[in-house]
Amino acid sequence: MPDEASLLLAFELLRNNPAYHAAEVLRRRTPGGSGAMASAPEGSEERRAVLLLISTWEVIAVLMDGVKKPDKVFEVTPVCHMYDELKAAIEALARHIPGFGANFVRLSAEYQAWLKKKKKDAKYISAACGGMHAKFG
Repeated sequence: MPDEASLLLAFELLRNNPAYHAAEVLRRRTPGGSGAMASAPEGSEERRAVLLLISTWEVIAVLMDGVKKPDKVFEVTPVCHMYDELKAAIEALARHIPGFGANFVRLSAEYQAWLKKKKKDAKYISAACGGMHAKFG
């Protein structure tokens, strides 16, 4: 099981990859966001970008699987924000690809449970889900 520092470094490397950064910039600029990107034609820049974004968060979710104490990682990783931003695309793509994004959906549920367990106040939750640590997603 990787330690918190190793996980945070891995997540930072994934999220600072130039291709990921370009995909996130495109998501922010696309009217309709990730849902519109998921509906774009197969092979289009938008479709490839949203698949890259979701796939990256799938990797993050798999790496987080089984972490006993996620506190430090959850405090600085924009799970809630990115799930909110990618939810429409996950739902659209999962209609055609059963189970698509399932690990990220699970991670989001774990994050929401963590927020409740830690009794995070509304201001903290609002900031976290609003992208407090998002940088480029």
